[in-house]
Amino acid sequence: MKFTLRIAWRYIYSKKSTNAINIISGISMTGIVIGSAALIIVLSAFNGFENLVQRLYSSFYPDITITPATGKVFVPDAHLLSEISKVEGVVSISQSLEENALLAYNEQEHIATIKGVDTLYKQVTAVDDSVFYGKYMLEYHYLSQHIDCAVLGSGVASTLNVSLGLDYPPIQIFMPKRGTKGISDPRNTFTLRSVQPTGVFRIQQEFDSKYMLVTLPFLQEMLAYTEGEISSLELHVEGRPVDAVMKDIEALTGETLVVKNRFMQNEFLYKVMRTEKWAVYFILTFIFIIAAFNMIGAIAMLVIDKKKDIGILRSLGATERSIRNIFFVQGILQTGVSIAIGFTIATLLCVLQMQFGLVTIPGTGSFVVTAYPIALEWRDYVSVFLTVFCVGSIASWFPAYMAARQKWLFKVE
Repeated sequence: MKFTLRIAWRYIYSKKSTNAINIISGISMTGIVIGSAALIIVLSAFNGFENLVQRLYSSFYPDITITPATGKVFVPDAHLLSEISKVEGVVSISQSLEENALLAYNEQEHIATIKGVDTLYKQVTAVDDSVFYGKYMLEYHYLSQHIDCAVLGSGVASTLNVSLGLDYPPIQIFMPKRGTKGISDPRNTFTLRSVQPTGVFRIQQEFDSKYMLVTLPFLQEMLAYTEGEISSLELHVEGRPVDAVMKDIEALTGETLVVKNRFMQNEFLYKVMRTEKWAVYFILTFIFIIAAFNMIGAIAMLVIDKKKDIGILRSLGATERSIRNIFFVQGILQTGVSIAIGFTIATLLCVLQMQFGLVTIPGTGSFVVTAYPIALEWRDYVSVFLTVFCVGSIASWFPAYMAARQKWLFKVE
């Protein structure tokens, strides 16, 4: 084996009798280098975008939500809340309620989702940290004065063209009354309340153009939910894997409530992103397989170039198997060296992109980041290595096997 390895390694860098063989061999190695580097870079870019989306969505979505299996709302049981709070890993539990409504400010109107939250909402999400204008304040108390306030998404605030502060006009909220079917006067079918805009948050367009936050009691009163009905329980988890905590909670809730982690809350989005990632991976792999045919030609020409050496080895007692192994190992070594070079180039380019943002996203200013996000993961290196190595091995085996079977190549001229 040591003899085979030495001969195979020598054939990689030794000068061939025909310059075309050197060129074809260099092209085959370059193709593997570019292919392996491209796979790592593309997968790292998808990882970067996936991490970016997760960070953006984690600002609004909690680690775990508990919603009713049927209907829009449910009344949380005090005993259930106590049992959930005892589950290891559960740090905070927040109650929330959502409903669509028509917002009016001066002459502007906008249909938005009103989300009523309690005081623990800041502990299960990072919406308060996403407020970039004004401040996170959902109610104002001064002596006996009480003012209901609201924090709006930047898209909602821009559409309504609101001015923040207690000294400016309030936002009017129009919401259909429950049980008003058959009433002829339209004015009696809506509930009207006013809130004072005090802050604007910016997370992601999907949330910014849709949500307005108010206090939970304010929205429950507006919807006439006198029994404390809510849309969901939102949990913050620390110290344990979220999936493990979710299983413990599912054992408590039974089939009447649905428990979801952050992935399940945005299942379609994450599935689309992962499908796109692996679709691109397989497309690039197919292109790489086509490029790997250069290696078949390079090794086949090397066999022809070294037929005199092969004849000498045969006369010294070398078997077909050892001859085959020489060229097969030569292809394996060539593939391994190319993968190492490709991984080095890809890692260097990715690190430079992470540090300096060399490649920017077109339309800077309209996106949350200015440069393409990159995230290196060891699993990508493993999957790319196995893919490229398997393709290179197959490409090396075919000409090596055929070379060992061609008896005329072993004759010394």
